Amino acid sequence: MHVLLYYKYIDVPDAEQETIRHRAVAQSLGLRGRIFISTEGLNGTCSGTKENIEKYKQALNAHPLFCGIVFKESLADGHPFKKLFVRLRPEVVTLRQEVSAKQAAPYISPEDLHAALERDEDLVLIDMRNDYEAAIGRFRNAKTLTMKNFRDLPKFLAELEPFKHKSVVTYCTGGIRCERASALLQQHGFTNVRQLEGGIVVYCEKFPDGFFEGSCFVFDDRMTLRFPGKKPQRFISQCGFCKSPCDRYLDCAHQPCHDLFLCCEECEPTCGGYCKIHAVKPLAVLIP
Repeated sequence: MHVLLYYKYIDVPDAEQETIRHRAVAQSLGLRGRIFISTEGLNGTCSGTKENIEKYKQALNAHPLFCGIVFKESLADGHPFKKLFVRLRPEVVTLRQEVSAKQAAPYISPEDLHAALERDEDLVLIDMRNDYEAAIGRFRNAKTLTMKNFRDLPKFLAELEPFKHKSVVTYCTGGIRCERASALLQQHGFTNVRQLEGGIVVYCEKFPDGFFEGSCFVFDDRMTLRFPGKKPQRFISQCGFCKSPCDRYLDCAHQPCHDLFLCCEECEPTCGGYCKIHAVKPLAVLIP
């Protein structure tokens, strides 16, 4: 299956009707995934056959609002999504701040960032993803945050204060979070901010053995995306049980928990799909 990651910030006058139309197109092509539409634009990740993904891309490029999207595409053994969800949302990515992508910082291309890092320029890379994403992959020497949700970013502005007048480059998976995150930083007085164009995915397609270390977290059943050409694969994270190098996430089978945890294939039969805190629970349910 082919998997698309894409977004476009653009005014959508009738987002409700656009959601209905978009759902009909996606359903007709047998796509699965999550597509969010709001008055501020479109944010999607979906999967389908090569033929139907191409038809979907053509439909978006023929759309007066959504033409010109830069698609990030990867492969999966099967559908990495169980269903199709096309939803109307107040925001295409939740931040809950009065800040618009129209005030986003300028881009820095993957090529220019790579060259700057090779020259060891004095710049600060700031990871705008959640902590569990950065745990398995990040740019070398990047500043990471302990946030669990992007909407928590405003709480970390004080932590980023020392970089207010530094040369800052924000990055995320595909770029959508950095559009508003970079605008938020500038709104709070950061004077020299740029955002990585295309995010981690585009950078690693061009520089698989560059300055990004580890793997990239993705919000589908794969959870981990490794980049072709990256040799050898270097893990920066480890299994929570045996401490062996690992980038493999599981969703804790304990219903109230559902935390993501790192677990290698060898340890999964032992833990039964439960995180370290709840790994003893499967034994308890056997007792009447």
